[in-house]
Amino acid sequence: MILLLAGTKEGRELASSLVNAGIKVLASAATPYGGALLREIPGVVVKTGRLDAAGLERLLDKHRIKGIVDATHPFAEEITRLARQAAQKGGRPYLRWERPRTPLPESDLLYRVEDWNAVAEMISELQVRRLFLTIGINHLEFIAKHPLLAHCSFTARVAPLPGALSACLQAGLKPQQIIALQYPGSRELNIALLKHFQAEALVTKESGSQGGVMEKVGAALNLEIPVVLVERPPGDAAISAVSDPEAVISWAKIVEGM
Repeated sequence: MILLLAGTKEGRELASSLVNAGIKVLASAATPYGGALLREIPGVVVKTGRLDAAGLERLLDKHRIKGIVDATHPFAEEITRLARQAAQKGGRPYLRWERPRTPLPESDLLYRVEDWNAVAEMISELQVRRLFLTIGINHLEFIAKHPLLAHCSFTARVAPLPGALSACLQAGLKPQQIIALQYPGSRELNIALLKHFQAEALVTKESGSQGGVMEKVGAALNLEIPVVLVERPPGDAAISAVSDPEAVISWAKIVEGM
């Protein structure tokens, strides 16, 4: 059996493709919503809930997992780190699904940064006050409470899930500052939201086409609003990574036969 860390739409698509190819799949999702979507795929065994190092090792042993396919979000650094460590410790093959990058237009209004501290520094340099955040929830409180951004007001677009709303409130946002809306949405929708909330800058992540980065960035540039774009964490050149579903299937068949 293969463990598929399937926290994304691509993860669900890979789960379906692997099962259709005759591969036994245990798919893991962090949230009940993600688990419910995976259970719609016939033949997939589903595990729901966030995994720590010990929980992941127990899961691997209990289900006699032969290999791990990591199809988590490009910014889900912690679970990726744990999966790599668990694979190495147990002598299991590990394969990273690499979400294809989205080419973005060249613009003097597009500011690429490497980490979240750099986001705050860039916003401070730009001297803008009304920020529109499409960054998920993991770093929302860090940005909303950063000393350099104490003068800013925030609007956050998050997934329409209870955990996301709780994270917004924990970060100090009020209901009128929260947009609970499924991604990705069209460019026209993003333009309307930026206009309505009088955004002076967009803060987002290089999350690929599945995250709607082109639509979000394109909308902001259309309105001549600066964009602060957080680049993906650098990958490990020594780790096998693919962006072709057929390559995942071929890898999984080899691993199952080991």
